[in-house]
Amino acid sequence: MSEKRSRSRQVEEERLREITLIAEDIIAKKGIGGLTLQEAIAKSSISRGTFYKLIPSKETLITYLGIKGVNYWLELVRKSIKYDALSRERLLVLYATHVLFNKLKPINYQCLFIANSESNKMLVNNELNDILDVRINDLINYIDSCIRLGITENNLSIAPNIDSLDMAFFIWANRYGATVTASNYKINNTDLTHKYKLFSDYNLDNMGWKPLSTELNYERVLIDIFKTFYTKEIKQAKKLHTPTSPFSITEQAFG
Repeated sequence: MSEKRSRSRQVEEERLREITLIAEDIIAKKGIGGLTLQEAIAKSSISRGTFYKLIPSKETLITYLGIKGVNYWLELVRKSIKYDALSRERLLVLYATHVLFNKLKPINYQCLFIANSESNKMLVNNELNDILDVRINDLINYIDSCIRLGITENNLSIAPNIDSLDMAFFIWANRYGATVTASNYKINNTDLTHKYKLFSDYNLDNMGWKPLSTELNYERVLIDIFKTFYTKEIKQAKKLHTPTSPFSITEQAFG
């Protein structure tokens, strides 16, 4: 019986892989708004009835694309999980993975944040939403570990009315893993939760983060992180690099 269930699960995963690849191709050509289940069904080898059992709505398909994306993001984080460094440099690792995920998997990146919105979650079953939440919480917990390390190092202080996990959520919500590592990050209060809007301006600007060294060059550290952990991804990213699609502050790392 277990073997039968295992085979059934394998078939389902193969079908989901096919469907998500088709959906990514449609979005690449037509954008999120141009994605329809009808076209995805027509291009797949799966019967209409079986397709709808797996993917009953466009929102469900977007959530699967988002989960696929956050799984990729977590793979990048895990590549450097044993990085022996201080907290600010660890947050730079997270920023490096953010840049690569956004650049190499832009469709899944976009779908991740759409899938995590309340409007999308309302139209998706709880089991799938729970899977998405677990993956996102894995990222938030990693950010939290960096913040707690900063507090232990006596290199970071946060307001007494929030805890490190709240702070980790604020950084996640801002969509930048290294928000607190450099002064050239601009907080954007649009499309974020009320709790984030309430606390982010004060706390991210007044965390009392002390420089580790007046000589420390964070750009150099970031480039070193890319070269140490993400050589293959850098090569892939270089192929996509254009003057109209830059790497934000990491531009020089890919020059």
